[in-house]
Amino acid sequence: MRFPSFNAESIPTPEDVIERPKISKKPETVEVIKGESTRPYEASPVIKYEISHTHTVYEKPIGPDTKTCLIGDGQGMDTLEFLKIGVKPENVSSVNYEQKEVQKANDKNLVGTGVEMKQGDATDSESLKRAGIELSSQDIVTLMHVLEVPDIKNEAEARLIKNLVDILKSDGELLVSQYKQKLTPVEAEHYGVEKIAAEDMEKKFGPDWQAEFKKEYGMDWENGMRYSEISNIRPKEELERLFSQYFDIKWTETQSEYILKMKKRE
Repeated sequence: MRFPSFNAESIPTPEDVIERPKISKKPETVEVIKGESTRPYEASPVIKYEISHTHTVYEKPIGPDTKTCLIGDGQGMDTLEFLKIGVKPENVSSVNYEQKEVQKANDKNLVGTGVEMKQGDATDSESLKRAGIELSSQDIVTLMHVLEVPDIKNEAEARLIKNLVDILKSDGELLVSQYKQKLTPVEAEHYGVEKIAAEDMEKKFGPDWQAEFKKEYGMDWENGMRYSEISNIRPKEELERLFSQYFDIKWTETQSEYILKMKKRE
């Protein structure tokens, strides 16, 4: 995952349907710090309002000894929810690609919890190993709004899925969420999604970066555009293809997102 995660979370309605919040006015202008989102981080609603009460992802009860790995957990808010459920800190692993978010999580939200978020790339098995995630070691893995990261496709996508399968135990469970459509420009601004800087694209693609950008993402770069505009949104059929050969799947579908609760096939 080379681009920053912009996994802005939804908010549950009174009917427990998880939807995006309505934005009724233009948000205040905020200074965007390169490499991280400026939005306030919140726990994923499906974890905070459902799993925290049922203590299950697919079927196995979550207890103190449940080995739990959270991949791409912003600044640690989902990690806190699993600690509240009662998982022992020594059984919780939290991994994020963005070093600035890792630092903020460890300096703020995870202080005193006994959990230290580690920097790691979930598309790279050696990177996960360096972060302390061994093969066949996890009862639960979560991947909340990480699939939208633009560069998780093709070979990187295949490596990610293989790594998820490999780090789970034989009866391990996986929780995945993905938006159905891209954020609107207003939502992207509201959540503080980082703008795509020309200098970053030149470093990535070289002097002919604008042509390479169009080739890679199927659109022209424009000044002020945000990473959400090039997010990787898969239809339900594609998500089914990615996961069904390895997992039994329970689908939850809301107006704005897909939630997949899965059990690894033995």
